[in-house]
Amino acid sequence: MKKLMIMVSAAIVLVGCSNEASRMADCEAKGVSRDACYIAEQNRQATINGAAEKQALENAQSLYPQHAQEAKKVKPFVKHYDGLTIKRDSLGLVTVDGKPAAQDEVTADASAYSQGLYTIIIYKTGKVAVMKDKVFQGYAR
Repeated sequence: MKKLMIMVSAAIVLVGCSNEASRMADCEAKGVSRDACYIAEQNRQATINGAAEKQALENAQSLYPQHAQEAKKVKPFVKHYDGLTIKRDSLGLVTVDGKPAAQDEVTADASAYSQGLYTIIIYKTGKVAVMKDKVFQGYAR
């Protein structure tokens, strides 16, 4: 009895379904040109896809809301080491003797920058280490 009820309910659900070919045939049977039927079918599918995408986006935004992040300000400084002038401005850009340094690495404790032969390591504590040709030279003051 249960199998019969499941089959009847499945048949009732499938009666309302139609495929693209049957919708095209119904449209053409009404005397509408094949091109117009094709365009109508494409619009129908685009509408369904658009509604599904919109719903998926709304679901994703409700599950994972995005919050704006405040830009972190960096404390600017000027330090010197053996004739070198190391500067960091409020945007976080580092220069060595007026030439911009490229950011190489960022870790939880420090950021490393390179400019020419020099590697500058700026620690979160405020210390600035200077390396030349991958050899530690000392700390800038």
